[in-house]
Amino acid sequence: MRHIPNIISAIRILLVVPIAMALRDERLALAILLFGAAAVSDALDGYLARRFGWQSELGAYWIPSRTSCCSRRLLSR
Repeated sequence: MRHIPNIISAIRILLVVPIAMALRDERLALAILLFGAAAVSDALDGYLARRFGWQSELGAYWIPSRTSCCSRRLLSR
């Protein structure tokens, strides 16, 4: 169970590609929906990690790297 926040984070990282493709294809509603799902998942994994003490070294590393990766990719459009 303690790996659930990391699994959620991995799924969020994978969402970068479909979000970028939706933006490329000018499917803005889909891009907004996927971005919203990513934002909710960010809040959820953080809550779960703090609430149940499921913090990990991997999670601590992923927080700055995934934010940087996702932001750069999406804002480069």
